[in-house]
Amino acid sequence: MEFTYQTKRNTLLLWVITGVPIMGALYFYFPSQPIDLEIFVYLLIFGIITTAIPFQVGDTTIVLSQWVTLTAFLLYGIGAEMIIVQFSLIPIIYQMRNRPDMVTRVLFISWMFVISSFLAAGVVHLLGFEIGNSNLGHLLLYGSLFALIHLFANHLILFLRDRLIGIKEKLFSEHTMWDYSSILITLPFSITLVIMINELGIPAIFLLGVPFFVITFVVKMYNISERVNYSLSKASAFGHELADRLSAQQIVDLFIHRVSQLFPHDAIYIVDHINGKYVILRARIDRQDREVHTDSDSIQNSFISEYFQSEEKGVYGNTKEWMNKAPDFLTYDMNSIMIVPIHRNQRTEGVVLLTARKKNAFEKYQMDIVHLLSTYFAVSLEKAKYISAAVERSETCALTGLYNYRYVDRMLAVEQDRILANPHLQFSLLMMDIDHFKRINDTYGHHAGNIVLKEFAKILESFVPEGAILARYGGEEFVMLIPHMNKSEAAELGEKIRQKIEIKPFLIESDLTETHQEEKIHITVSIGVSNVPEDTDEMIGLLRNADRALYIGAKQAGRNKVAEYVK
Repeated sequence: MEFTYQTKRNTLLLWVITGVPIMGALYFYFPSQPIDLEIFVYLLIFGIITTAIPFQVGDTTIVLSQWVTLTAFLLYGIGAEMIIVQFSLIPIIYQMRNRPDMVTRVLFISWMFVISSFLAAGVVHLLGFEIGNSNLGHLLLYGSLFALIHLFANHLILFLRDRLIGIKEKLFSEHTMWDYSSILITLPFSITLVIMINELGIPAIFLLGVPFFVITFVVKMYNISERVNYSLSKASAFGHELADRLSAQQIVDLFIHRVSQLFPHDAIYIVDHINGKYVILRARIDRQDREVHTDSDSIQNSFISEYFQSEEKGVYGNTKEWMNKAPDFLTYDMNSIMIVPIHRNQRTEGVVLLTARKKNAFEKYQMDIVHLLSTYFAVSLEKAKYISAAVERSETCALTGLYNYRYVDRMLAVEQDRILANPHLQFSLLMMDIDHFKRINDTYGHHAGNIVLKEFAKILESFVPEGAILARYGGEEFVMLIPHMNKSEAAELGEKIRQKIEIKPFLIESDLTETHQEEKIHITVSIGVSNVPEDTDEMIGLLRNADRALYIGAKQAGRNKVAEYVK
């Protein structure tokens, strides 16, 4: 999501006008206890460290820093909690440092936490919370209320922001449920830490803090394993999805979409190698499809061409590692790059390039999974190519190179839907038949007849209007489907074709003479014309009417004529 200048300005004003004064109110006017500076500094450090090691459950990122911030609130009041929360934004600032909208995002997060702290503290104080009361029941009740209200306020603010910018998200989704579940971890640690600090002082922070970080590390490692398994299951399902797609365009679209869903990144490119030139086949930047034009030589002289040659995959963690060999389409605000080859026919035909503004954004297992996906992608593209070729062969006349009756029937069905949706549209059809074609075969042989058919098809192709379809429907019959043309215009086109055929000599070679001599012959054509909606409102009726006009209005009337269908 890109922020406009007005959004950036409004966020800054919101933080200055409401955020800063509320921070002052939280520190100076809300109930508080004298702060033990040494304990507070350790809590501050532990809060920053906890924020720096989030982990994921499915697609939800969990940060457990509330065990520290809640402790500060229960010990010293909301002013101490607010300071630790604001300093805990340091890891977030570091992660976002290369984003052009970093300041706006951080200011909004800072403001959101201030408002949430204000609301949560206000409610629990009104309900009777007393700072310094170390009674277990008191801490459990008000600690739980504070944590729940704080989290609910965060989600409510995010929900209202999304609705304001047009994003429809649920207030209580799977992601928010995981956040609420995290309170079951942070609340016991926080209350235990409060009681132990009151008894032991600073050692209590380390007695609980070290085990907490060990547990967090173990969970994070387990989480990585789960993410690998999750990604592999997604990759397997993705492979089946690709196999179901029959067109190359559908396959490319699905590949881009699914890879974009699997791993956090800011841009994805498919670089192809076509006829000795490097091109950007597809690009999606900040979740938007983009047209990216680049100089082939720029890619040729970059690190990308090295991966085409080596057929290896690789990862870069920051800009310094690749900027000296960068192609012209990569911007230096990106840091991390993942590059994975696409193999077809035992050679690298293309590469997938993922980039992120965050440093060291990609992990090795992600690279391996993208490599697996690219294999599915390449196989599916190859399959689509063969299917496309098979369909083309089945819908093409081998002799003339024109479409055949299968294609005509399919396109009539397609156009039927379009006409039903747009009844005002015009659509005409010419049915053309070479007069006395059997006589040509009988007199000169089938080879001569084939020559006539091929030459006749070439002449017809020169008359095909833009958007029209020409096909050999069978034998010596040809069909022209012409959208956006009325009946009289179609009849005029048919007359031009008839006149051209009438004066055009056809050079043939007879199979039925000993010398196989060449000879010039003349032929004529009869043409039937029908139109939607003038003659019918159904495409199958259009074909039938044109055929009827051809045989009754042209053939039976002496041939070499253009006849319009008459009801």
